[in-house]
Amino acid sequence: MANLKDTLVNRVLVVDDDAALIAEYLRCLEEDIDPAWGTSTLYDLEKALFGQEQAEKGAARFNVQTQNQGEAAVEAVKAAVAMDAPFAIVFLDIRMPPGMDGIEAAKKIRAIDPDVNIVIVSGSMGPEVDNLDCEIPPADKIFFFKKPFHAVECRQLAAALCGKWHSDMALRHANEELERRVRERTTALHKLAYYDPVTRLPNQLLLLEKLQGLIDKSEDSEGDSVVVLLDIERFSFINETMGYDAGTELLRSIGSRLQRAFCSEDPGKRAVVGRFGADEFAVLMPGVEHDIAIRDFAERVKQTVEEPFLIQGRDLFLKASIGVAWHPVHGRDARLVYRCAEAALHRSMRSPDGSITYYHSEMRYRARHKFDLEAEFRNAIESGLITAFYQPQQFTDTGELAGVEALARWIRPDGTIVPPSDFIPLSEELGMSDLLFESVLTRVCIDVAGWRDAGDWTVPVSVNISAHQLRNADLVSLIKKVLQKQNIEQNLINLELTETALLEDLTIARPVLSDLNAYGVGIHIDDFGTGYSSLSYLAQLPVQTLKIDQSFVANLTESETNTRVVQSIIALGKAMGLEVVAEGVETDRQYAILRKLKCDLVQGYFIAKPMPADRFCHWRAGHADTQSLKHESAIVNIDKGRG
Repeated sequence: MANLKDTLVNRVLVVDDDAALIAEYLRCLEEDIDPAWGTSTLYDLEKALFGQEQAEKGAARFNVQTQNQGEAAVEAVKAAVAMDAPFAIVFLDIRMPPGMDGIEAAKKIRAIDPDVNIVIVSGSMGPEVDNLDCEIPPADKIFFFKKPFHAVECRQLAAALCGKWHSDMALRHANEELERRVRERTTALHKLAYYDPVTRLPNQLLLLEKLQGLIDKSEDSEGDSVVVLLDIERFSFINETMGYDAGTELLRSIGSRLQRAFCSEDPGKRAVVGRFGADEFAVLMPGVEHDIAIRDFAERVKQTVEEPFLIQGRDLFLKASIGVAWHPVHGRDARLVYRCAEAALHRSMRSPDGSITYYHSEMRYRARHKFDLEAEFRNAIESGLITAFYQPQQFTDTGELAGVEALARWIRPDGTIVPPSDFIPLSEELGMSDLLFESVLTRVCIDVAGWRDAGDWTVPVSVNISAHQLRNADLVSLIKKVLQKQNIEQNLINLELTETALLEDLTIARPVLSDLNAYGVGIHIDDFGTGYSSLSYLAQLPVQTLKIDQSFVANLTESETNTRVVQSIIALGKAMGLEVVAEGVETDRQYAILRKLKCDLVQGYFIAKPMPADRFCHWRAGHADTQSLKHESAIVNIDKGRG
């Protein structure tokens, strides 16, 4: 389309085989006349559309070219369009022998320039002009003008059609500008919808489409379409320690490196790299022909990411968890393949060695099982199906009951028991671990209140807490609320947490445990010996009891080294004025060694298995309601006799 300021010149083409008539056109249109003469309304319209200066340039002034045959007229229009200087009007005589007539010329001109106004000029109203709007559309750009005509009529018609042409061009220009802006905005929205703004890589939505495209094409190609999902371990730690700018730079560097490594290969087997989530990336590779090649590809992805990155002048060494799935083995559509890759990635993230995990059908079963378990777990807490089992602890010197550990158990209505290893991690994933802790603590306080009311109960009960509970700002007030509601003395409740959980963040744990100790509840460290930090933390925390991890106890009778480790832990505890408990005691030999090493308390199957509150009452009274408990009671009674 011509530029708007250029088209304000009113270019007119007159086509007639009569030289005298052409001269009359020139006299009518090329003389200097008042711009508003006979065209005041159009003049006002042009000023409104184009402004004062442009209207004065364009209104009722004409640049007239002439031709005497239809063929020459067609060529003139073609040349004008090619030079980006099109005509506003073409006046065509209807008969110009011996060449083509005006109707035929008009059809050819319309095909060349769809915007020009065509005026068919004739001295008579013949049948050939009856359907001009149908033969030479559109109807608003084809006109009939009868000769002979008056000069004013010719000028008015020319001025009106030129004004109309300028208006059409302005509207067309505005529409094209609007379409351009719409295209730009659509492109921008497409980028927002389909591309990650940080790395400028395809996001999850576009990755799904890309994989589906690879799957659709795979029917005509060899090999599988492989999805490798990777998660950057401890990425949040990098954000927290080096700042979000460093984290952003790292994400971009990871994306760029993956693109260089896998997107510049053979175009037929070029990978697609995208950002799948916060610190997750995806690499899609078509045409991988066998299992060994799939494994090699996944290994290359892992090695590529685990090479050091230079970020803000520091070398960063990353660890990546990798999950792999592929079409058609793991699914026939993109979403299913991605779900399989995600399941494999989550398994890899839980693996301590960060190995690559390849999806297999068991994961789908486990994922479905977990999904069903989530819904059941929520209902179990609301329905009170999660209760406490109790495992007693004995003094090694007297054999008397020294304490009890409360262990959470989920008992389904049909009597089956869900292992704590299934539902405790699940509670943290669902954000329900605080609710679980409150439920178990409440159950324990109700049972303790019942035992106390039934007789002289002075034995403390230990309840396990996790690192997550320590991060709960309302933990202390929650414990106070539960104990006060059941009227339980603080010295009857101990809180037990693992050494590993404790060492996750001492700065958080220290003030919380100090407040709990000040309130009067006991603090015990479970699984002692499995931690990785300095023992100096023991002097900083209000701890009363250490529990030796059962892995040391299990090998007491087989390893002198293990015995010395246990002896050292007992000596350390006594040197710091702490009570020491050995858990996992299963044989009389282990019991005897621990007693000889002067371990204060023991806990394990040799004493008793964890049991419901009612069975614990029978056990405590020296009775058992099952054959196995009779056997255990006999062993305990024998041991008491030794004491």
